[in-house]
Amino acid sequence: MTAAPVWRPFDDEPLFVPELLLGPGAIPTDLIHRIVGYLTAVAQTRSAPLHICTAFNALHFGFDVETHGYRAEVLTPDLFVPVAVQPQARCVLPVGTFVHLDRGGRRSLLAEVVARYGADPDVDVDGWTPAELSGAPAGVEQSDGTRTGIERVILDVQAFGALNAADYSELSRLRRQVLDNRGHLTGPVQYPAGTDGRDDVALYAAYLLGPARPLLLGGPLAELLTDPGDEQVLAAALHQTFDTIGQLLDGAAGLRIWNGYAVCGDRFTRRSHEGWPGLPAADIDDVVATVRRSAPNPRYTAVWPLLSSRIPAGGTPDSLGLTGAADIVVHTNLVAADLADTAVDGLLPERVHLRADDPWQAGGVWRTQREPVSALVVATDPRIPLGLGHSPAVDTFEMVVPAIEYAGPGTLGNSDRPAEPQPEHVETDPLGDDDNPDEKQLGPAGRRIDEVPPGPTPADTNTTEGGETDLVVVADSLIVFTVALRESHWEAGELPLPSAATGVLGAGPLIMQLHHDGDTLDDSEQVQQINRSGATLTGVSWPWSFYAGIKVTVAAARNATRISVTTTLLNQPLPYGDQYRWDADAAILAASIGAEPPAADSAAMPPSPEPLPPGISERQRGISQLQPLIISALHRHGEQGAFGARRLTGPQLLAALFGPELVAPPLMWQVVYTCDRLVDAGTLIKEPGDPAEDGRPSRLETFVWWPDGTARRSGHQLPTRAEILAGQVREHWVPAFKRRLQPGHQASDTARREYAAWVLKVYGPSADTRLPDGYTWVRGQLRGSGEPAPLLHLAVPQQSRH
Repeated sequence: MTAAPVWRPFDDEPLFVPELLLGPGAIPTDLIHRIVGYLTAVAQTRSAPLHICTAFNALHFGFDVETHGYRAEVLTPDLFVPVAVQPQARCVLPVGTFVHLDRGGRRSLLAEVVARYGADPDVDVDGWTPAELSGAPAGVEQSDGTRTGIERVILDVQAFGALNAADYSELSRLRRQVLDNRGHLTGPVQYPAGTDGRDDVALYAAYLLGPARPLLLGGPLAELLTDPGDEQVLAAALHQTFDTIGQLLDGAAGLRIWNGYAVCGDRFTRRSHEGWPGLPAADIDDVVATVRRSAPNPRYTAVWPLLSSRIPAGGTPDSLGLTGAADIVVHTNLVAADLADTAVDGLLPERVHLRADDPWQAGGVWRTQREPVSALVVATDPRIPLGLGHSPAVDTFEMVVPAIEYAGPGTLGNSDRPAEPQPEHVETDPLGDDDNPDEKQLGPAGRRIDEVPPGPTPADTNTTEGGETDLVVVADSLIVFTVALRESHWEAGELPLPSAATGVLGAGPLIMQLHHDGDTLDDSEQVQQINRSGATLTGVSWPWSFYAGIKVTVAAARNATRISVTTTLLNQPLPYGDQYRWDADAAILAASIGAEPPAADSAAMPPSPEPLPPGISERQRGISQLQPLIISALHRHGEQGAFGARRLTGPQLLAALFGPELVAPPLMWQVVYTCDRLVDAGTLIKEPGDPAEDGRPSRLETFVWWPDGTARRSGHQLPTRAEILAGQVREHWVPAFKRRLQPGHQASDTARREYAAWVLKVYGPSADTRLPDGYTWVRGQLRGSGEPAPLLHLAVPQQSRH
């Protein structure tokens, strides 16, 4: 059987078909073979790996495998991103972005971003990477919500065809002024607020829907929509197309995939034996051998420094120069992934677990850990990065935890009383899917309910000089207390501690995260560095709106470097004035302002705990005093979503409350259980995690908070992509396109008029309506409608000139 010819843009009908907008299941098998065959040919032709974003570009903007490039004359380079000498941080350039490199001279080069990696200076030259950097968000957060970091951006300067002598001379000059010695764009980058700076697909989609919208509307995607001016429809179509292309690449038999990058399998095999000029295959094996080294504690090793140290920058030959860097980085990570796949029960022969931890920073960071290794980690595909360095709590779900001991007044888990009796086994999973019978006996992270540590002991009371203090103790790891501040505390910048707290907090400096419920604080007030002096925390800058008697709830965990503090906003102000809007000790407040103290209510009873949902045991109640702190953590640290929503997983909440370095499984359970009770109350929403590769549900559910009920209802009513695109895709439609003419032919007047009308409709009255020389315009049509023949009459033979 003869293979179908590879699609040629501007000669053949567009291969960007409506089915791409509907998902792989909507694409006929023969059309899948044609699309995958074309993308495989592009991957074979290009010197850089084919990313999902560049695969989109190939289909949408037309990469010709015969001429080895795009056609600049039909893509309007004026719409490309200019890249020049820029000492300050530039905007992020996601993979797929078309750029023109300009050093201020008379000539510039066109290029496509084909790969992008973090280049944090904290990564050592021998590959050693600080644990907290592996899996961390890109860059450092700034006061305006943006983030700034350092990147290595790899450009394909031959994406628009081979360079001539003048182009090579310009490239040499660019390496001295704009690019580094390897021809890469390296330097500070600014990431938009509320985005993941490592997600190229999301960043590129946002770019196409924003600054590059004219470039997107000029391609076939807009032609396939009944109303491309509908922003919601256009965004849904674009994101679905990226998903479809990604799934097609994943299923392509001839491709090897690493973190969205595809390389041809036969090229990978050949390079594994032959290597690259100046970089033999044995050197790659040496790099991977270094990556697999272990240490007593988990070790994190980055790929790029190990590769870079073997080839001097700018040397001859420099296999890491230009796009070669992307090819070798992906190849090295695939070799390491193949090694990790050989593990038996998750362990290599030297009893070490090897896995990818961060695919973006420094070309990829790999993690090694000597046994014993968490069962949850071992059970996860080693090619799936977990970011355990930055979020170590994820690595501790399956650790064996001690029984929780009773803590009496003034103590913290140091009692001779026996451990609290374990309740009977409960056949309900408060964190799982109640509709899944196979998951009924599982708690978070797949643990059986009878293995989950019990909840907090009953609340104790303890006294500070500020008044009565409520305590909740979880084993020896957590204390939560509420204290009423006296005027002396407010003026001196102090926070008194109950005696039980002194056994939890260390003697060194602490970070205090302060949330003033319902009020906006300056950054310097929200996050403060404080110190401890005996039973008092000092150096606190209390907000000016505080007053004597105001109550603050404090949560502190053993071995944590961070405490969380919040006030409680009342539904109605206290009877002393509208400015007294926060819960307070009325006696202290009245004494400070000379008001009549409130009458003591001897009949007042402590509030009863909220009833638990059916099937939920007492030990899964959570800690009610943590609830306002969790809300404040979501408000400050949560990933921003629609309608002001904020999202965090349980491990992320633990890190936000007590610092990323804290590893405390019992406390993790209590944070998750407390979130569940907030879900029961309708304060939070719980979203299931993405399914694992084997189809089982993920155990990292996400907790979502909205600022008000209206927003929550709106959030739940957000339609799916399928609902948005229903009736909006022109099925079986062949979009209009520019067709290349044979030599000696020119476009007819009819073709020119129709093209001009299309340009005015898409770009507006200021656009250039001239049809590029050497092309004609083919109207859109229904596939198989029998109309192509008349359309060819839009091109007529060019008249000879005498």
